[in-house]
Amino acid sequence: MIKTLHLALKRLERIAVILSWLTSLLITAIIVIDVLLRFFLNRPLPAAWEMSEVLMPYIVFFALAETLSAGAHVQVTLFLSRMSPDLRRFCEIISGCICLAVCCVFTYSSYLRFAASFAIKEEILAAVSLPWWFGKMAMPIGFGLLGARYLLIVASRVAKIET
Repeated sequence: MIKTLHLALKRLERIAVILSWLTSLLITAIIVIDVLLRFFLNRPLPAAWEMSEVLMPYIVFFALAETLSAGAHVQVTLFLSRMSPDLRRFCEIISGCICLAVCCVFTYSSYLRFAASFAIKEEILAAVSLPWWFGKMAMPIGFGLLGARYLLIVASRVAKIET
């Protein structure tokens, strides 16, 4: 069952990373269009900076879980490489539980901020109407995926299953 959940989460993480990449490309396109319009026509793209600001959280938060899954987060390998397999597994369980708790707190608190923003239809002050809640939605989704990854890491370490 853990392996099935791992594969399902892997697919979700992959989708999130692709969305993160596409967001990077979209922000780049917005900035390039803004610069070209400003330079050649002396008419900048309205709210280009604000659009980029609303989209930036998706670049960061949507890539967190995939980065953890790939083992690319910062680790203290100096200590891990010198530990026995049982001690390393124990430390991974403890650190995974702590990180899971932190992810739960961040997911919940960021969801509350997103929900409040969505409820009042909060908009960013810009030349055009831009929903501010849209940018706030990235954090609870990203930390939710990261928390799910930590949960699977802890479960697999407890069950002694490699993912």
